Amino acid sequence: MPYLDVGYGHQLHYESVGDITTEVPLLFVHGGPGAGVSDTDKALFAGLQRPVVYFDQRGCGQSRFEQRLNGNTTEQLIDDIEKLRKALSLPKLILVGGSWGSTLSLLYALRHPQYVESMLLWGIFLCRQQELDWFYLNGASQLYPEEYQKFMHQVGDVADPVAAYFDLLSTGNEELQRAAATSWARWETVNSFFDTDEATLQRFTQAGSKVPMALLESYYFKHQGFLPPDYILRHCELLRSIPVDIVQGRLDTICPCGTAWQLAKQLPLCRLYISPRASHAASEPENFSALRTLLHKLEPAA
Repeated sequence: MPYLDVGYGHQLHYESVGDITTEVPLLFVHGGPGAGVSDTDKALFAGLQRPVVYFDQRGCGQSRFEQRLNGNTTEQLIDDIEKLRKALSLPKLILVGGSWGSTLSLLYALRHPQYVESMLLWGIFLCRQQELDWFYLNGASQLYPEEYQKFMHQVGDVADPVAAYFDLLSTGNEELQRAAATSWARWETVNSFFDTDEATLQRFTQAGSKVPMALLESYYFKHQGFLPPDYILRHCELLRSIPVDIVQGRLDTICPCGTAWQLAKQLPLCRLYISPRASHAASEPENFSALRTLLHKLEPAA
């Protein structure tokens, strides 16, 4: 099982499917931060001829670490992609990612545009304070008030629920951590799908598996993704020569459609595809269908 040592006690787990020496590979950049690569993610790429590289970011999935949060910032995640590209001797990458995966893909492309052939993104998230406020304070809470009340029950009437959750997840006992992770994951799951049933909630809120993602998300979002205000939009000029396809759920209540529209307006080689009845997840039927169509368009010529 291949690992890449990236420092600070972190070793990234990665794998490649197909021959990465013959075609520019798709590099899947997972979300979260902290979600890791799942079988559901891999289903998006099933049967493709173009090679795919998967990797788990620092502190999650099958990646190894000494301390999960030590040496774990956005800058280091950007550097990790570049270290992986060099380790695999890849001249170019096609970046594929959604939500936080779109954030990290855009940031890598800003830093290393010469190595990015194109990008396929969904659920656009620029990690701005206004986006975090929408989801964790006053936005999605107006659409799912009963679920938001459950989300806030864990931390009480606080001005900064993200910081309060981070405190529970990082310093609470195991029982408190598991309860906080379950609540955090439930709020995210309710907003990820157009129609969320109880079976879906149960599947996505298993406390033991959700503690790492809840901890990493609250850690990163407490620090606004370790980014200056409006960083990506203020530097879009560096992305003007990179083709970008964006699939965006019209009913995405985690990453509202307006963010994708703002980004697309600033990128001359960007095409925005809006799924009329889809929410956030790539597995939403309309999102999945659009993404598969675009992935097939990226297939190598016969």
